[in-house]
Amino acid sequence: MPSNPNDSQPFDPSQRTLCPDGSCVGVIGDDGRCKVCGAADLSGQPAESPNVSAPPPPPASESEVGQGDAFDSHRRLCSDDTCIGVLDQSGLCKVCGRPG
Repeated sequence: MPSNPNDSQPFDPSQRTLCPDGSCVGVIGDDGRCKVCGAADLSGQPAESPNVSAPPPPPASESEVGQGDAFDSHRRLCSDDTCIGVLDQSGLCKVCGRPG
């Protein structure tokens, strides 16, 4: 399915060149510059998506996980549903400061 009704060819994301600035979400246009930040493409080659070339890391085995990494089953969550904090020893949320 064409991405633009005026285009005769279907959309092919592999034909895009990503912006060389890792903090930008733009793509390189026909003029050789990023359409978002204006950075020039100095490589001349399309950027390869990092999630395609790098396989995910293997999961840690139980022997590799230290005691400090264990889940604290005694933790108490903040009473504010919009907060992601947990309560400290005094009963106050470590993120927003509200009492539990």
